[in-house]
Amino acid sequence: MKTKIAVISAVLAAVLACASLSFARETGAQNGVSAEQLLAEALADDPSKEVNVQLYTFAAGTVLPWHIHPDAHEVAFVLEGTFTFERAGEAPEEIAAGKAEYLVPNVVHRGLNKTDRPVRLFVVRIKPKAKPLVEEVPPPQ
Repeated sequence: MKTKIAVISAVLAAVLACASLSFARETGAQNGVSAEQLLAEALADDPSKEVNVQLYTFAAGTVLPWHIHPDAHEVAFVLEGTFTFERAGEAPEEIAAGKAEYLVPNVVHRGLNKTDRPVRLFVVRIKPKAKPLVEEVPPPQ
């Protein structure tokens, strides 16, 4: 019985550790990026989806890993600085403060702050509740 409880405790601890690592990637600060969760609510006409709103600050020189937002629509508005968006198979695009960018679901991409100043983004995503906010993927060939 003690062995069974120890195994269950170990599995639970591992699950909680993985969940906290995943959460740290999505909110808080990591690798030069801080994220503030502003809103996460069910989409009015489709409760299987949610509206997720975040405020990001990217330190100078920050390069995000290649990733997707599974089945999520994303609109990013640059509040401060110039942010570089790279989509797989396309030339990088620099977006200056006051400009917005729409990203369709499942596009392999990453963001970079190539400047020596912080960049701030206001990001709205419409995503399936059951899917993660972000999923890292291998760099495109």
